[in-house]
Amino acid sequence: MKKNLFLLLISLFLSVNIFAQEVEESEEPEQEEKEGFGGSAFVGGVSIDGKNYQQFGVRTDIPIFKLGLGVDIQLLLDENGQVRKEDWDEWTDYLDKLYYIRWAKKEDPLYFKFGGIDFTRIGFGNIVNGYSNMIQYPEVKRWGLEFSMYNKLFGVEVLINNFKELFENQAGMMAATRLSITPIGKLEIGASFATDLNEYNGLSDLDDDGYPDAIDLYPNNENLVTEYDYYLLDRKLPQDFLDQAVNYGVIDGTKQSDLIKYGDLTSMSYAYGLDIGYPIIESGNFDFTVYSHFTQLGGDSLYGWGITLPGVRIGLGKMLTFSAEYRRASDEFLYGYYNYTYELERSVFVRDPATGLQSVVTKQNRLLEVKESTNGFFVGVDFNIQDLIIGGLHYSDMLSADSANFHIRSLKGELELTPKLLPKDASAKAYYIQNNVENFKEWKTPSTIMGYTLEYNFNGVNLGFDYRYTFQDLNGDGLIKGTDENVKTFGLKTAITF
Repeated sequence: MKKNLFLLLISLFLSVNIFAQEVEESEEPEQEEKEGFGGSAFVGGVSIDGKNYQQFGVRTDIPIFKLGLGVDIQLLLDENGQVRKEDWDEWTDYLDKLYYIRWAKKEDPLYFKFGGIDFTRIGFGNIVNGYSNMIQYPEVKRWGLEFSMYNKLFGVEVLINNFKELFENQAGMMAATRLSITPIGKLEIGASFATDLNEYNGLSDLDDDGYPDAIDLYPNNENLVTEYDYYLLDRKLPQDFLDQAVNYGVIDGTKQSDLIKYGDLTSMSYAYGLDIGYPIIESGNFDFTVYSHFTQLGGDSLYGWGITLPGVRIGLGKMLTFSAEYRRASDEFLYGYYNYTYELERSVFVRDPATGLQSVVTKQNRLLEVKESTNGFFVGVDFNIQDLIIGGLHYSDMLSADSANFHIRSLKGELELTPKLLPKDASAKAYYIQNNVENFKEWKTPSTIMGYTLEYNFNGVNLGFDYRYTFQDLNGDGLIKGTDENVKTFGLKTAITF
């Protein structure tokens, strides 16, 4: 595995250097936009793992020519005034204070961003569509990479979700790349590949003992996992005495050896695809592009395939972008596999209602639930009305080729009211995302994320509220209910901008 990771990183490095030479030879230097130093100092509250903290911090963006440094230093205090030690007890925690390093912007010929990745798409989005490694921020901080480079003939895009995973018990990461050429006129042909080298790295394991927090009764102690371990190893009680206690039902008899050590296991998924696109019209702020793409999914076995023919994209500058696709797919296939909610779906614990036992379900396991071939459509619109109202709505619907009773649907909606529209420099944003469900009867599912933010600026002091909701089906009954299956992240901050 480590050898494969080394070869992957070397190949990406060589690709970057080859294309960097092409860009330097073909592109004229551009005038850089002038940006000033800015940021905020804030104080407020945040809830992590169901525990409330007082939050103090500084967040800045430091521009140096085309280089941008994002610094995010936070101090979390519990109800006893103690600093949250999980944020400061490892050397990696200090690197977390660097929110990102950025060079230029996405639309520039050469761009990269290391650290937090809010939203990214590879090519036409058939494999990587809207991926974010910030979906659990600030509880989980990942070091990702977003990279792109283009000239008149060649292009390359690279995505890595989290370099920290190289230091896990079983090293891994999610990585994707697309190479494209423009052989004739404006005709673009691309080849994409993505892989998750270990889906199990998506399981939270605070003490790095190999036993995920969902089955570890002592997630902050690497020596203890079960109640039996606690009395045997920590309290030093005789084993015969403990066995009697188990027989009488006084303590749970589950031993560490009875559990699966997922930290020693690997589960790999991958996808590859080809695409072709041609801009029929490019005139001022108006463009009209037609495209098609083919995708194959794999992992423990070879799964299904999907094809889009045709796809169209219409753009009116930054004011409006409209996309539509006709899609066909075999069984065991999902479009945009590595999507916005991927880090939530990557691997999760589900309890069997019949036995009460918990087991891990990976996203590639979910492919087996898609038992029929489908055809359908995708339609999406993103808009920006004079920087007053910004939003988008995306919807896809795949219907079984053999039965009208089987659907796979996805929905994403977002709406933002900017300070230019609201009084007193206020802003508001709301969003809702639900991926790959049969219907929308249940508005809360494990693939759902929703939330809203409210901000109000008063004489340079910014007051902000940030609510985010995600959900987990712990008992495997297909329904989200109870406080343990509803995960709320709340942030309240007061910031002084500068």
